[in-house]
Amino acid sequence: MIPIIRAAALAAACAVLPVVALACPDYGRNGQALSYTSDQAWTPRAHSVIAGGHVDLSRCPMPGHGYVAVAPDFTMNFSANGMGRALEFRVEGDCDTVLLVNDATARWFFNDDDIGLDPRIRIGNAPEGIYDIWVGTFGASTCSARLIVETF
Repeated sequence: MIPIIRAAALAAACAVLPVVALACPDYGRNGQALSYTSDQAWTPRAHSVIAGGHVDLSRCPMPGHGYVAVAPDFTMNFSANGMGRALEFRVEGDCDTVLLVNDATARWFFNDDDIGLDPRIRIGNAPEGIYDIWVGTFGASTCSARLIVETF
């Protein structure tokens, strides 16, 4: 009987493992709420964040590498971009940071090391709507960082 119990426990553990391994960024969740018009973001807007998380992007279907949280750090409503400005997200971190964005049309963008060890994503003629933003780290440790949002 003991081998059957161990086999059942092993089977139960294996059934749970794929769920844990498949934890990936989920744009269906919300991060800290931000809301900017194109004109408001003409002046850079900075937000403090702890970069990183337990999700290894290399195991997920979206682009990138590094570590982020499941939920976005920020969920931003972007509006009034009739002028067709570019929307830029950049990070200034105390460690090697990465940036993952899901835009208003559900496209994924990823960047690492655009400005030294800090990432930057610029979306030309940025569509209005909801943007989910993850500030991650290249390694598994977390660090303090700032997300900067600006239009051009």
